[in-house]
Amino acid sequence: MPELPEVETIVRDLNKSIQRKIISEGIVLDAFLLRQKAGDFSRRLKNQAVKKITRRGKAIIIQLVSEEFLVIQLMMTGQLIFNGLEDRHTRIKFIFSDGSRLLYNDQRRFGQLRVVAALDEIKHFNILGPEPFAKEFTPAFMQEYFHKTSRPVKNVLLDHTFVAGIGNIYACEILFRSQVSPKQQACRISLAQIKIIHHQIIEVLKEAIAHRGSSMRNYRDGAGKKGRFNERLAVYAREGLPCPRCQQTILRITQAGRSTFYCGHCQKK
Repeated sequence: MPELPEVETIVRDLNKSIQRKIISEGIVLDAFLLRQKAGDFSRRLKNQAVKKITRRGKAIIIQLVSEEFLVIQLMMTGQLIFNGLEDRHTRIKFIFSDGSRLLYNDQRRFGQLRVVAALDEIKHFNILGPEPFAKEFTPAFMQEYFHKTSRPVKNVLLDHTFVAGIGNIYACEILFRSQVSPKQQACRISLAQIKIIHHQIIEVLKEAIAHRGSSMRNYRDGAGKKGRFNERLAVYAREGLPCPRCQQTILRITQAGRSTFYCGHCQKK
């Protein structure tokens, strides 16, 4: 599913392509993805100009001049394509007054869309931890959180109440670059190691954004193009291949129902 770098890429693309445009209508082709009645959704969008587009965790937030918000959570296979070609996976169409359009496509229909008057109407937002690039997300913050839990550090990185937006791909890559085992209990990680993990969180996410995300499966940017960071992945989805650092075989285990990829030699407990 799209993680922070993919969603941030889409947000930046949309700010270039639809900011200040007026939504003449929102056409709902599949109301299953809405968290309100289709008529209410379309009514609140009609003739509204797009003020700006931001992100919270993995959610895209389109602020309207009415001061309401169109919130889009892409989940597994959601896509937002500006002036793309409609296909059988197109679920919602946003038509702008200048004739351009934004398509919401979703093969597996796990995405969620809604228009809200305030962001705190979305319960998920109220429990999210800080953004990785926020000032309050510091090594000291991480140390305080880590020392309260015996969960594996990989599971903690995926916990959005700890930090918002890091998903499975980047958690694996962050821990590989930090040379920390994904099985290591968070409470047993030293402050020195925490500082390294914190640094790698910032570096990996920035690098992934610079390469416009990872297109492992369905992800496409706002123009419908693939991201390139998957070409730089060291361990994720590379089970059985040699580690780029030591040439030992990359391993895969399951943690909290998710596949974890790591090097057993470089990332010893």
